Amino acid sequence: MYRAKLQRQLQTLSQPSSETGCWEWQGQISNSGRGRTMIQDESGATRTVSAEDASYIAFFGTIPDKALVRQTCGNRLCINPGHLELMPLP
Repeated sequence: MYRAKLQRQLQTLSQPSSETGCWEWQGQISNSGRGRTMIQDESGATRTVSAEDASYIAFFGTIPDKALVRQTCGNRLCINPGHLELMPLP
């Protein structure tokens, strides 16, 4: 239920592109040019995360401690789960 609610929230804050397949983030943007949003985890705690992290969590689940979510399309504002992958941290 938690992840389904987060999926719906993210979809209302994004604009799909028919050209690229990207879901362009329409919410708050950080100084680094990435989407930012607040999420409430399953325990009820609220935290600020990148929009791509929020999308990964919503569609795939927890992000491992030693991993980073990146967009395979190169679009910093894309939150399409099909364009996201985990990259191991060194």
